[in-house]
Amino acid sequence: MKMWIKIFYWLLVLFIIYLAYEILRKVFGGSLGFEELAIGLLIANLGYSFYLSSLMSKHIGWHKTQKN
Repeated sequence: MKMWIKIFYWLLVLFIIYLAYEILRKVFGGSLGFEELAIGLLIANLGYSFYLSSLMSKHIGWHKTQKN
């Protein structure tokens, strides 16, 4: 299971790098359309939000098991 999480994490990183490249191409005159870039950025944001959410739930769960 951990292997799949790492694979999806690196796919997300590669997707974000691709989107950054497309944004630079858009700035310098030609690339995907604005709608495609906006949808891509929204998908990247959603994926990263799910990743951070899973990290935070593990971290908060760790605090719940700690006794003062």
